[in-house]
Amino acid sequence: MDRRLQWLNRLKNELSNSPLVSNVAFGFILMGLEKLVELEFECPCNPSWNGTFSSAFFIIPAVMAFTLMLIIQGCKWDAWYPKSVSISSIVPAIVWLILLFLDGQYFACAMTGWKGRYVIVDKAAPQKWCEPINENDVTPQELMLRSQELFVVSQVIGIALLIFICVGLIVYVIRESRTQEDGTQEVNNYEMT
Repeated sequence: MDRRLQWLNRLKNELSNSPLVSNVAFGFILMGLEKLVELEFECPCNPSWNGTFSSAFFIIPAVMAFTLMLIIQGCKWDAWYPKSVSISSIVPAIVWLILLFLDGQYFACAMTGWKGRYVIVDKAAPQKWCEPINENDVTPQELMLRSQELFVVSQVIGIALLIFICVGLIVYVIRESRTQEDGTQEVNNYEMT
């Protein structure tokens, strides 16, 4: 029992002291959560509900992930605004958005503007879409092409967010390595005098 408490205390310290460790842990948790949600996701295929319904999948888990990271990293609040917020607290929320955009079905559902039923496309890679019901002006093939375009747009947004995170990580690593170099040089200069 004592070993288990030591392990839990060490895990808690690592998560709260190291943004990288906590973000990696959250990233894996979010990937699993997205796969579970993907299995249960059913677009209403109703233009008045699609945007609202899909937005909930984007916003609620992202806000929860951000809030949990603030708690784990020990954010202190002064009145109505946080005193100490690490930029890394937003990373799990962005990872969640990246996962949803790369999947494509959430964005495609939000942008679908016709009534229909949510079905799996048989002839392509497993993809779901709102198959139209009685759309007189446009053929189902044209609407499927629109739906596939929405999937591509969603994935482009996901890739852009991923590039944003990668650039941010590169800047962070460079900044940290320069800070360590400056600290080492100051120590060396102090020892020489």
